[in-house]
Amino acid sequence: EAGRKFGVRVNTISAGPLGSRAARAIGFIDSMIAYSYENAPLNEKPLYAQEVGNVAAFLCSPMASAVTGTCVYVDNGLHAMGLAG
Repeated sequence: EAGRKFGVRVNTISAGPLGSRAARAIGFIDSMIAYSYENAPLNEKPLYAQEVGNVAAFLCSPMASAVTGTCVYVDNGLHAMGLAG
């Protein structure tokens, strides 16, 4: 409704575990990062905040003018794998 009435696009970004200073306050972020690194399809490098920022910049740009109502996962593909058993 907001899109038609006000021309607003609404999207979300779901980021994987990042080793930021704020995330370290969680206490178990290192094990989350290790799990992601071991189980994500794209596991040649850890996830960096810059990659999440790049997606945010894209969504704010004219290149994404037709993108709305979606969630973009920036997690090296981990969301598609389910839980490892």
